[in-house]
Amino acid sequence: MKRLFSRAVMVMLVAHAVACGDLADTPHDAALPPDAGVPRDAAPDAPADARVDAPPDAAVVDLDHDGHPAGEDCDDNDPDVWQELAYNFRDADGDGHTVAQTGAVCSGASLPSGYALVAGEPDCDDTDPTAFTVVIGFLDVDGDGVGDGPQATFCTGGGLPINYAATGGDCAPADPAAWQSLGYSFRDVDGDGAVVPQAGTVCSGTALPPTYLASAPAGQPFDCDDGNSTVSIALTIFADADRDGFGAGAGQLACTNGAPPDGFVTSGTDCDDGDPAVWMWLVYTAVDLDGDGVTAPAMGTRCTAGALQPPYFATPHGNDCNDSDPTVSVALTVFADADGDGFGAGPAQPACTNGAPPTGFAVSGTDCNDADATVWALLGYTAIDADGDGVTVPASGQVCTDGRLPAPFMATPHGNDCDDSDPAIDHVAVLYPDLDGDGVGAPPRQVRCIGAALPDGLSRGGFDDDDTDPDVIEADDEELDLVLLDD
Repeated sequence: MKRLFSRAVMVMLVAHAVACGDLADTPHDAALPPDAGVPRDAAPDAPADARVDAPPDAAVVDLDHDGHPAGEDCDDNDPDVWQELAYNFRDADGDGHTVAQTGAVCSGASLPSGYALVAGEPDCDDTDPTAFTVVIGFLDVDGDGVGDGPQATFCTGGGLPINYAATGGDCAPADPAAWQSLGYSFRDVDGDGAVVPQAGTVCSGTALPPTYLASAPAGQPFDCDDGNSTVSIALTIFADADRDGFGAGAGQLACTNGAPPDGFVTSGTDCDDGDPAVWMWLVYTAVDLDGDGVTAPAMGTRCTAGALQPPYFATPHGNDCNDSDPTVSVALTVFADADGDGFGAGPAQPACTNGAPPTGFAVSGTDCNDADATVWALLGYTAIDADGDGVTVPASGQVCTDGRLPAPFMATPHGNDCDDSDPAIDHVAVLYPDLDGDGVGAPPRQVRCIGAALPDGLSRGGFDDDDTDPDVIEADDEELDLVLLDD
């Protein structure tokens, strides 16, 4: 429509100029174009000298002198614009944010400010340069920075209106000190420092409020009564009737300040709560009833003051065979000793003693002759030397002794006596008759039991060739004869 208006104005201006003679002095080459408002066939019969023959560009009008003729200039009154350019986005309020809008605008070389082909940041209100972005807020009555209620949408310059916050969900809308729910695991309602396990959430500020804790204090027992700040420690207590510090009876649960109430204790081991002198059961394994320092086996318990007292003992001291008689305590196995040599015989008998056997008894029952005090040990022998020459003959047996084998009995053999009745002879030798006395005999040989010396008329050698002649020993060996004769 703007273009149509401009073209009409241009035609009217040209027609007015012609009518008023403004173009009388127009040169020939400034003749109006056919569309300058004057029709080409307006005076067809006019004389040839009555028409103005002008060149084709004589009718070009450019009122704003921008180089663009009025017929092509979208605004010939403004030299800065001459063409219509399309746009896709508008920034009517000049805040740098756009809205989607298509159209065309009379422009110069490029789109004027407020028009664009490419979108900028979106504008929620293109009529107000101070409002261009959408923000969401929640009513914040208490001004703690966290709002409440439904969200509200605002078109602003980026900030929220007064009394609105970007975050919602205030758990205490009227309390500026609390706005978020924080979890806790323990409570300390009475503020005594001892906690109880309890999980939940509480409306808080930056941290949990007092009495609410996320974790329990290290080493602190749980509070047995979180409604009383004077007590917090649970104890199992026992009545202490005799006030000795040890109670008895059934245990009772009490909430305390760490110490049991008056008349109660934490130990329930008193074996006699009516006697303050004793309180502890102790086990004994031996007793010494006769007081001789030697105990007898016994098992039981005693109510004590912390230590066993005689006659009761935790560990045995010996083994008293008669705990009613202090003169005896040692159990012995004894044998009757009729001859009093310290060695008994017969069947074994038990005896409770002072460590020594009673008179007429011995601890050894090996006496081989309890009627003879000189002998008591039965010893074995393997040889006899009846003639006392130091050479024995084989024999075995046992003999009752004083601990040593008497003669002629020997524990080990010494030689082999060929005649244990004659101490002069003790061994067997092969001998030959020596009739000529030259020291060498001749057969027949004979076996004789002899002593250290050869019997007369006998010789150990039996190779004399002539036992009737002392000068001849061996006829075929004179040298040997001489040697033998010299011997």
